[in-house]
Amino acid sequence: MRQNNRGQVLVIFALALFALMGLAALGIDVGFMYSVRHELQRSADAGALAGASAFFDGDWASDPIRAEATARAKTYSSKDAVATKPLDPAAEVSVSFPSQDRVQVTTRRTVNLFFARVFGKPTQNISAVATAEAKSVDQKLPCIKPWGIPYPWDDKNGDTLYTPRETVYNICPQGTWVPGTDDRVPGDNSKCVGTQLVLKIGTPAGKKNQPDIPSLQQESGHFFALDFGSGAKTYKEMIKGDCPHEVLLSAGDEIALEPGDMVGPTVQAVTTDFDSLINQDKGSHWNTDKNLPESDQYPIDNTSSWMKSPRVVRIPMYDPRDPLQTGKTDMTVATFAGFWVEDCQKHGDQGTVIGRFLPANTFGQTRGPSPGPSPGTALKTLRLVE
Repeated sequence: MRQNNRGQVLVIFALALFALMGLAALGIDVGFMYSVRHELQRSADAGALAGASAFFDGDWASDPIRAEATARAKTYSSKDAVATKPLDPAAEVSVSFPSQDRVQVTTRRTVNLFFARVFGKPTQNISAVATAEAKSVDQKLPCIKPWGIPYPWDDKNGDTLYTPRETVYNICPQGTWVPGTDDRVPGDNSKCVGTQLVLKIGTPAGKKNQPDIPSLQQESGHFFALDFGSGAKTYKEMIKGDCPHEVLLSAGDEIALEPGDMVGPTVQAVTTDFDSLINQDKGSHWNTDKNLPESDQYPIDNTSSWMKSPRVVRIPMYDPRDPLQTGKTDMTVATFAGFWVEDCQKHGDQGTVIGRFLPANTFGQTRGPSPGPSPGTALKTLRLVE
């Protein structure tokens, strides 16, 4: 009787051992599939962010921009190994555009399993999906400089005033102005990086030595200076300082304008004071090859050090189709744009601040909710949404 019991225990033990080994084998395959899924997700995330970066250069609906987004997404999705080898960008990466300013990347791979083949399943198709967007930065922006300029427009009649039916360029002109001439280099909006604009008027329109570049005065008595209170003292501190006053602006907000030209405080804060904006990064210059500013202190490199220069600023813009009134009044913020402060030219006793337009990704996160991407907004930041 005891011998029979021992035989039964041996059979049960053998069956249990077989079941345990099967579960262990299944666990190895499941763990392997999770590992592959993680690698696929990492590749999809990288591809989606790279693809969405193309929307900094143009319209989401543009076929050339979508082609560029697709190329970037496929390239970056296939850089890292998945299950020991990179993905095939043609067969294992797909790209789509599900909604405004968004790109979706799907990565997939069929892998060989180890032990599941015993149960008739030798392979498994695994996939991952990521969606990224070029998010508009138009809500609660901090560290604003006290200047506000209009969108450039095609001043066909040459009177420096916006006239109905003249073309307004949401942020950039169509092509790039040649300084000192009336000519423009033809091109699409991606050519706008590096375009010179007047950020603060010193010499009024029609006066001698006014720079012949876009964004000039079009309302009498308006010199692009903004009034955030406390007069010249606050104005200078906001030009020179790194967010010395907690001012958060959003698209649609109204800002009071300075009725005067603020020439003295502008020249002092931008150029002549010891701690002026330009003196804080005195060696900064425009790299024409890379179309970006750089200096020894803030070089152009993979960490985007150039963005940290004090001379890289953000300012609000308004729409010239909504004309301002003469004297003390408000401007309504249409959007925000990034600029590198190039110079504060002195024409007699007047000072004119010149800036160069910067890429849409010049500034990162905002301090508040955003209504989502919208056409024509200058500043954008990348984020994963799925």
